[in-house]
Parts: sequence; C-alpha cells; structure tokens
Amino acid sequence: MRPKTLLVIEDDQTIAELLAYNLRHAGYEVLCAHDGHAGLTAALSYDIDLAIVDLMLPELDGLSVSSEIARQKPGLPIIILTARTAREDMLAGFATGADDYVTKPFDLDELLARVAARLRRVESDSAAPEAPVAFGGLMLDPDTHTLTTSSGEVYLKPREYGLLEMLMSQPGHLFRREEIMHRVWQQQYTQSSRTLDVHVRHLRMKLEQVAAPIGIQNLRGVGYRIALREDGGR
Repeated sequence: MRPKTLLVIEDDQTIAELLAYNLRHAGYEVLCAHDGHAGLTAALSYDIDLAIVDLMLPELDGLSVSSEIARQKPGLPIIILTARTAREDMLAGFATGADDYVTKPFDLDELLARVAARLRRVESDSAAPEAPVAFGGLMLDPDTHTLTTSSGEVYLKPREYGLLEMLMSQPGHLFRREEIMHRVWQQQYTQSSRTLDVHVRHLRMKLEQVAAPIGIQNLRGVGYRIALREDGGR
C-alpha cells in the first residue's frame, strides 16, 4: 500500500518545513506550496489524500483555495490551519467544505492525530459494505444493527452490536475480557468496571426476546463466548 500523500499549503516557510518534516517522519509523503494559486494547482494536479491549508495566503486566500478544492475534489479531506480564532472565521472555514480547523500555535501531536483521524474516516467511508453475520439461524445486520431470528427482530445499541458481532465472528471461541474491552470499547479493562457485564446482561435479554438459538456463556473472571443453546432457543 502506497504512503498517503499530503499537501501543505502554508506561506510561512518555517512552519511549512516543520510540518513537512514531522508528517514525513510519521510516514506520509508531503508536497508543499507557499501561496494560494500554487497550492490550488498542486491540489488539483496531484493525487493527494489530504490538504492542510493556511487561511492567510498570498495570491489567493485559504478560504477560496479550500472552497475550490472541495468543489473540484469532493470528499478530499481539508484541514484549515490558521492564527484566527474567531468563531466566525471557524464557521467560514467549515462552510467552504473543510473537515477540521486547527489554530496556531498548534500542538504537533494533536495535528498528527487529526490528520490520521480524517484519513481513517475516508477509508471507512469508502470501504465495501459489511456483509451480514450469520450463525445458528441468527442474522446480524451491520446496516440496521438489527438481530433477526425466525421468531422476530430486535434493535441493538452500538456497543451491543459490536459485542455480539465480535462473539459471532468466532463461535465457541472464548474472548478474554481484556480483548473485548480493547476491541469494542477501545479501553483498557479494569476489574472494578462492570461495563462489559451490564452490556452482556442487556444483550442476553434481547437474545431472549427473539428466542435466539444461541447463548452467551461466561467463564468467570476470564471472558465470554457464544454457543448454540441445547434447547434451540425455546
């Protein structure tokens, strides 16, 4: 997979070089332009994955640059970079089609995190639709977050859906509590937390509502797995 290519449109040479150095260190390819016209030309001429645009640019201002990029390359992430902090300026930036807004002076780690987040969002939006997950006569729909059996249908909240999807991905496999919390909640598991147990309890109730032929089994203090119920869900 090719490295992501970023375009930095910034007239301050020191800031542009600082950004380029740190973005390259993070694994990105970086192009730089130092005025609005050059930046717009680069954005439209090259295959870039994200643009970082300063508002105060010579030749052509950053709002105009962002607006034209968004018009000709809809879907290309744009992060506005500026010393302006007024709410009106921020709203004007978003109105051009920009996805994020970072004010100077900025924290490099925060900017890198915002860049990574925008790129992940694009990959997620462009990914192929997920296929329904099926096991034991039970269907889990990723589009509607519904759980369907021959006896009915029930809606799952996002964490409930994520938890059941994970368990159904490997029927019979014991998922440790630490792994579940990391993958579903993006959090570190702590023994004092009851979050996972509460969600399992709610999920079991919903499985009962539709007479699901599977059950969630618990190995105390270790983790959870799903398996077919001996009674077939009746």
